[in-house]
Amino acid sequence: MTDVEDSVTGVAATGADWRSWQESWDRQQEWYMPDREERFRVMLDMVEAFAGPEPRVLDLACGTGSITDRLLQRFPKATSTGVDLDPALLAIARGTFDGDDRVTLVTADLKDPGWTARLPHDRYDAVLTGSARKTHMRAEAEFAQDGSHDYDGVRRVR
Repeated sequence: MTDVEDSVTGVAATGADWRSWQESWDRQQEWYMPDREERFRVMLDMVEAFAGPEPRVLDLACGTGSITDRLLQRFPKATSTGVDLDPALLAIARGTFDGDDRVTLVTADLKDPGWTARLPHDRYDAVLTGSARKTHMRAEAEFAQDGSHDYDGVRRVR
């Protein structure tokens, strides 16, 4: 257990069992997507095929960090940047990964044209998401139609 203060809400969660919160979240999500673990496995198979065993991953709409958790279990030398807007889910992620220098968590809205400026790296080997694709596609389409912005969230990925 760790004591973590969420940088967004400023709420200290003293003595929280973050691993239990993470596991509870995962069980709840499996009700909505029974093949969730298989989807994660396929994602990570693709990451390994294209980026090898030490990928730098961008986890969009990371929530509690479920994908990042599986990534690090499978690839201990991987690094992950998780991006989300929900302070409650990010609090669980921050608690779960507290002290793990392989993980960076970023509070950002994927609909904000400047969200990529908050990222710690310019390049990622893979972009993964369990739920953000519709938002991501909408944002990309808006930037493409607008013409005044260059949507580089995907272009930065090699």
